[in-house]
Parts: sequence; C-alpha cells; structure tokens
Amino acid sequence: MPIAELNPISIAWPSAHSSSGIAPDCANTQLNLYLIQVNTDEDMCGWGETRLTQESNFLPIAEMLGDLIIGEDPLNRGILWDRLLNMVEAEAVPGGSSDFLHDLYAVLSAIDIALWDLMGRKLGVSVARLLGGVRSSRLDVCISGLCGDSPRDLANQAQHVVADGFRAIKIKLAGELQEDVAMVAAVREVLGNQVVLMADADEAYKCLDSARKLGVALSKHDVYWLEDPFAAGRWDEYSQLAASIEPPLAGGKTLYRVTELLEPIQREALHVVVPDLRVCGGITAAWFIGTLGQLHGVRMSVHSGQSPLTLLAAANLSAAMPYAERLQLTDWQAALAQAMMSHPPHYEQGFFIFNDRPGLGSDIRSDFVETYGRSIANQ
Repeated sequence: MPIAELNPISIAWPSAHSSSGIAPDCANTQLNLYLIQVNTDEDMCGWGETRLTQESNFLPIAEMLGDLIIGEDPLNRGILWDRLLNMVEAEAVPGGSSDFLHDLYAVLSAIDIALWDLMGRKLGVSVARLLGGVRSSRLDVCISGLCGDSPRDLANQAQHVVADGFRAIKIKLAGELQEDVAMVAAVREVLGNQVVLMADADEAYKCLDSARKLGVALSKHDVYWLEDPFAAGRWDEYSQLAASIEPPLAGGKTLYRVTELLEPIQREALHVVVPDLRVCGGITAAWFIGTLGQLHGVRMSVHSGQSPLTLLAAANLSAAMPYAERLQLTDWQAALAQAMMSHPPHYEQGFFIFNDRPGLGSDIRSDFVETYGRSIANQ
C-alpha cells in the first residue's frame, strides 16, 4: 500500500456560516484553510492541516516534501518524519526567509498529521491508540477566543456559553491593562466561581512590568492561566514573571521548531506549553513536547486553530496523554464541523466525547471540498 500522491488543498469558508452561538471570532471575515491529503494506491487517504504565513509557499513546499514520501509505505511514519525533518532543516539556511522556514515546518506538520490519520485507518484503530491508548473518552473543553465590545457584551456572551453546558472560557485580551482587567472582572462577576476562566494576551503586552501588573490584577479574579503575555522567546522574562504572579503561564502556539518549544520547558518559563499542531511538526513533534513536559511537571494544551480537523488531531493527543490540558473549541470549529466532517465532534455536558474511530476519527466530506475549494496562489 505505497503512497501514491500528496494533494495540497485550499479552502475558503465564508464568515456567514461561522455563527454557532458558542463564541464569536473577533476579527476574521473569512476562514482560509490549507489541507494536505495523502493518498495510497488502494484509494485510502489521510488528512492533515497546516498554518501558512505565505500561501505562495504552499505548492512548492508540498511538492518538494511530497517527493520524499511518494512510493513509500505509510506505516513507516516515523522514518518518513525523520526524512522530512532532515530536508526541512537542510533548507533552513542562515539568513533565509523566516516566512519560508515557518512554512516548511507548517507543511511538514500537515503531512505528519495525515500520515498518522492514514496509519490509523489502515490498522483500524484511532491515533490515540497508536499513541498508547485512550486514557479518557470524556475530554475537558475550553471555549476559546471570547471577546466583546464592552465588559457587559463579553459577560453576556459568556453566559450563553455556560447555558450551552460549557464550564471553561478563554478570554482574548486587547493589550490595554485597565480594559483587559475590566473584561475579565465582568465575566467573573456574572459567572461566579463555578466556571474556569483563562486569559490570552496573544503577545499584546510589550514589557515585563506591564505583564506583571496584569498578572497581579488577574489573580484577584481566579484566572486559571495567562497565555502569551508577550512575545515568545523572551524566556528570562517569562521565568521572572512566572515567579512573581499567581496565575500559571501558558504559551508557545507561535513557535514552529521542536527545540524552540523545549527551551521554555527546560527553563521553567511556562507551566502549560501550547504547541500548534499545524506548525510545530505535527502529532509526532507534539508528542515529544508533551512527554518532555511531563518529565518537568509542565502540562500541555494542544492549540487547534479554527478547524475541526486539527481539533480531532488534538483530541487524539489529549486522549492519550496523561498531562494534557483542555481542548480549545472556537466558533469556527463548531460551525464548520457540521459541513466539513463526515463524523462531527459530539459534546455532552461541556465535554468532548472521544469517538475512538480509526485514524483521526472522521473523513472530510468531498462535497465540502468541491464547494469551498479554491485555487492556490503560486506567486
């Protein structure tokens, strides 16, 4: 059953379809997805997803890396990952484009996810079982990306989320101290202490002092963690911040090299590492990161972007890992899953119900690709 072809696919999902009543997206008007489909000569396929900085990099990188796996046995997934990583590292020349390097790792990540999916389908087991077994079929969920025009607006949205049965919310901060604290305070006041609150600054704070003031203020509102207060890589300052505030620090979703994610773990700069499966090197890399984190007492929450495909990949990882934190669900994922996936995720009482189906657990509907697929920019 050798690999016969690798297909890069671009999807444009209109914002008109994004409203699911869970949590609104604060900025995007159209969701662009970049998928990889790996097919065998027996018409079996696996799916993966990437997050690109430049769409024009997609086709040339997919062609270059695809040449390394076509004709190979997909069950040799580990060998193929090493081969792909060696090629990516060889292309990472000093002084080269950082966007191109990012996209090299991003396409590698999508191929890796697709190979795990393909191997699970071939063997008739879920990726979680390939990783060691399903530790839990009910996975905690955090509704991610909640934002609003005012504290009252945000609090109203949070009440709707809780009414839908969810018990954890991650609020998107704006980078303005007083405004951000007021938003979190309003949500906590309305919801009380029965709901877990997290805050994601998305690197909006520029200096250690302002981030420290934020952390001290958020501690009064029982925030479960503060994510990406300022730019990743400033690990000395992250370590200082971690030692001076009560809320645990989370981060890492912008990093695309395994070694970049290992550094904050080893330096005790993060309490929760948040790798993005679409750029960090895929499921293989995230498993390495989670295992090392476990040895250092660092938990892992897998960032799954906006697509239900990566959410399913994250669910398989989380189901298998002992130190996995909450899955992160967005409005896009909830609405998109109904149109995109043959077996959309199912939720009960605020939990993601792991279906333990072969591979990632669902196929992508062909009519969805036909309807929303578009040409890929190549320059």
